[in-house]
Amino acid sequence: MTDAAKMMRFDKKGIPLTIVGLSQAGKSSFVKRIMTGKFEETRPTMGLQFETTEIGDARFDIFDLGGHESYRKTLWESYVKLAYGIIFIFDSADTSSVEEAKKEFWRVIDLKDNRDEFLILFLCNKSDLKDSQSLESVINNLSLYNLAEKENASYQFFKTSMKTGENIDNALNWLKNNTAKLAAKRKIDPLMFMIADIDGFPLLEIDKIGLDEDPSLLAGFLAAIESFSQRLFGKTGMLQYMVSGDFKYIIKTDDQYIYSMIISKDESQLEARREIEVLNELVKPMKDYSLLESIVVQALNIDLSEYVMRKGFR
Repeated sequence: MTDAAKMMRFDKKGIPLTIVGLSQAGKSSFVKRIMTGKFEETRPTMGLQFETTEIGDARFDIFDLGGHESYRKTLWESYVKLAYGIIFIFDSADTSSVEEAKKEFWRVIDLKDNRDEFLILFLCNKSDLKDSQSLESVINNLSLYNLAEKENASYQFFKTSMKTGENIDNALNWLKNNTAKLAAKRKIDPLMFMIADIDGFPLLEIDKIGLDEDPSLLAGFLAAIESFSQRLFGKTGMLQYMVSGDFKYIIKTDDQYIYSMIISKDESQLEARREIEVLNELVKPMKDYSLLESIVVQALNIDLSEYVMRKGFR
């Protein structure tokens, strides 16, 4: 199949979930349970493992992050911030890890933006072992009751065993039902989207019909800042997000393109960033721009009759 045919079969990514926890807590075993319905012995994750799967009628992108300290310091932040849901897995039979797990759990929760709703699924794992702590003890020892203060978080705790399958179906059902509600709330309606080359020359821009002002002027200005910073400092990505008046402006750059999107101030910038990431993966390998318009329309899921489109290419 040609690259062009693959582009035309574009299918939007699933709901992003990030699995975290200390090393050997059972994170990868949980992923194997989701994927195969069976327990499998796994090795500690080195860095990141990625899987896409369906739970019921919902599709998920699952990021299984290594639990070693080096990965906690480097990988966790970006993936936690972009995830709709955090799945924290705790080894309930390892009493020596309680304080460290408590510190890492609350560090992860504090990474989330207070303006966006998100999910927390806490799995108190290894219930099949005789030294396993009770769920009540874990909730108390890790101060999980303080989650009640997080008004933008929905959460649930389960005592689980990846080996016996205890409560796995219940946890997945909770995840499926609550992510469906959250995805509906996070739907965005882009007011403007623009992709430019790294020098700031616009390749494609779409603007919502009926806007009272021209927000694309500011988007173009932000793109110019990105281009300037790349030339002057040799860096991109110095400006990623800002709010002005009734709008949120989201910027992403790589070594080839500058992407900018404008949404209304009450919509999720995290969902906007996710959609830009999807577009980035599709646009970056393109050899020409003949499919750029159709890719953008499909990725953003828009009705083109509601927009004005401007092209900077032939």
